Amino acid sequence: MDLFYQTTIPLLETALNRSSLTQRVISQNIANVDTPNYKAKRVVFNDHLEMAIRALRTDPRHFSFKGDTSIGRIETDNSSTVQNNGNNVDMDSEMINLAKNQIAYQAYSEAISRKFNEWKIVLQGGQG
Repeated sequence: MDLFYQTTIPLLETALNRSSLTQRVISQNIANVDTPNYKAKRVVFNDHLEMAIRALRTDPRHFSFKGDTSIGRIETDNSSTVQNNGNNVDMDSEMINLAKNQIAYQAYSEAISRKFNEWKIVLQGGQG
């Protein structure tokens, strides 16, 4: 039996993995800002995460939640061109997305840290 199965830890782990993937994609976009004909990429995941959050069990009578292990998919934006060389990376937008993602990653890591601290207190018999 997986002790963490009935907790939010698997969901937070998926959120951390998704945030890490988003970081890599944004970094790749920034690194290719001057590459001719490079098209920006995005991680599409909100639908998966929202479905997983809604499905999270809060009562034993609810349907079982196995969790969606999908962390998102990478899509290329071929719809626009920002620069004359065919590149569509908007540096301002990428920097905003980078900052948002960093804040989200920090929030997820703090939340999972709190969950592990709760388990630590329980395992120590309430003497934390």
